[in-house]
Amino acid sequence: MTTYLTWKYLHILMFVFWVGTDMGVYLSCKKSTDSSVPIDARFLLLHMALRIELLPRTMWKAALPLGVTLSREMDLIALSDAALAGVWLFSLGWLAVSLYGAWHYDKPIGHKFAKLTNLLTGIVGISLITLAVTSYMGNGPFAADATWLHWKIAIYGLINLLIVAMLYVFDPMGIAFGRLAVEGSTPEIEATISTIMDRATVTIWTTYVLICIVGFIATTKII
Repeated sequence: MTTYLTWKYLHILMFVFWVGTDMGVYLSCKKSTDSSVPIDARFLLLHMALRIELLPRTMWKAALPLGVTLSREMDLIALSDAALAGVWLFSLGWLAVSLYGAWHYDKPIGHKFAKLTNLLTGIVGISLITLAVTSYMGNGPFAADATWLHWKIAIYGLINLLIVAMLYVFDPMGIAFGRLAVEGSTPEIEATISTIMDRATVTIWTTYVLICIVGFIATTKII
């Protein structure tokens, strides 16, 4: 029971630091698009946002091994120690690739690692949705009667796909800010920056809503 409560506590902390810090990232990015703010301050806000984002980026990936470990503690999945270690090793590798790309976001190597991160994240998302569906049908690794868990896994898989979409939508922001640095503020550049932020906002807030739904399902097991 003590082990279970420890993993549960870490799982709760993961959600707190994921959503809480990501909100700071969003607000900083949003303010950086304000044309009334001096350009130097806008670049500083964007840079700070991309550095703060390293924490929610870590938490979102930690959800995978923490969730699997907690499921095993609850006897909802039969997993050997070796298989569990494999999940943790994959998650750490996924995190390392992601953090390296994010830290070097302004360099060509960072763009290459970002693409690899998106690929891995997409694979994780699709794999989890598939496992949730097969488990719901009684053919997957998770307990067939734990329908609440199937929904939680599927939504987490969907969140991963939404994050890939958000990163893809937000990616042109670097080019737009590069133009801002060289050409200065113009109506065209400001319109481009605002459009990118507005599109990214849709995926960001959809992700927040889904995270809240996941937390509700895990707490109430209502489904």
